[in-house]
Amino acid sequence: MAPTLLFPRSLSFPNIRAQWENPTDILSILLIIGGDIIQRAVASLAGGPYQIAPVAFSFGWVAYGVNTVLSAIGSGKLMPEADFKSQLINTGSGITRQNNSWVLGRVLRDHVNRGPERERGLCVSVFRATTLPCPAAPSSSPTSSTKTKHETLSSPPHPRIPGVPLYDWVWYTGAITILLQLCIAAIPAALYHSFSVLTITLGGTLLALASGALPQWSSEKWACRRLRADKTKTVCLTEGNGSADVMVIISSEGALDIEDLASARNPPASRRKRHLTAAMSCCLAILWLLLLLTVCGFKEHTWYLLAIGSLGMAQNVLAAGVRRKASALGVHLEKEGEVVRDKVWNTLVVAEEKWRGVGLCLIPVFFPNGLRKEEQAWRETRLEVYEKEKEEKEGKAGQ
Repeated sequence: MAPTLLFPRSLSFPNIRAQWENPTDILSILLIIGGDIIQRAVASLAGGPYQIAPVAFSFGWVAYGVNTVLSAIGSGKLMPEADFKSQLINTGSGITRQNNSWVLGRVLRDHVNRGPERERGLCVSVFRATTLPCPAAPSSSPTSSTKTKHETLSSPPHPRIPGVPLYDWVWYTGAITILLQLCIAAIPAALYHSFSVLTITLGGTLLALASGALPQWSSEKWACRRLRADKTKTVCLTEGNGSADVMVIISSEGALDIEDLASARNPPASRRKRHLTAAMSCCLAILWLLLLLTVCGFKEHTWYLLAIGSLGMAQNVLAAGVRRKASALGVHLEKEGEVVRDKVWNTLVVAEEKWRGVGLCLIPVFFPNGLRKEEQAWRETRLEVYEKEKEEKEGKAGQ
């Protein structure tokens, strides 16, 4: 009786061998875990000139499809919550707000992780938000005509349009992964004339691409106004007191309103299309459940599906968490300068001398308990100088 109790027939070696030769139940279980990774991967790659997010078919898509329905009929949002805590300060008004934008959080996270480690001090990096360059004026000169043509041919295929990301190696890795998955799925079709794996992979890939192509992804990812003509806004992004890095973004006409983007609110257009997004999410969730039922009944060549799902999961994890440039997230920045000092106060003083308002607005963040006597005197002196300049400007305008 003891051997029977310790080793029942259900756990005999032939059954274990059969499971390892052709695993079946594990596929249906894997399809319903990891939905949060899928959401972040789609959020990272969604948008772009062609509205295609190359997120490969993998484990977790069924769970993601169901969760999307809950979000669409509830909060109406597809984008995940910001996963990197940060705050934004307007240098003009001094107003500080919490950043709720997933995109801005990732921009700051990747900037902080890309820089060198510092045990002390503060680094203030200043960037200028770029906009679409104005086209060159036509010229009748043959030389200038040839030059313009050469510049047009050598220019990048996708200009730096605010809210339109540039394709990087992460995007192309997703496209290559999808092609590799289809190649693996074609092996049993070529060797055994079995098209089941190819059919499931092709169906899952089409559903994944359709899920990432919902129009609300782009409108919600960059849900903010553009700056009007003759208007410039400067904001600071930082983790807060104790952090070693500050990003300063200077935006001008036509650029994204970074302060508005930090609120991460639903744009009016997405509210009008909420019912359409909810209906499309429901349809996709039903199709994902049907695919899950199909995989549950799948009994042959399951190792190919496991290889395809594992390859797709590796791509999903890469897209969801890897560091990327800000331009790949639709925020196009050009570095203008940097200030690094061993002491925070010295960094703020130099930053204020170079970029007006930057050092003053960061004082409440890094010195919440107040300043020393000499530091307070410097602050009051700067404020008096700015106030006099403002009065003189208003006086000249009134004359």
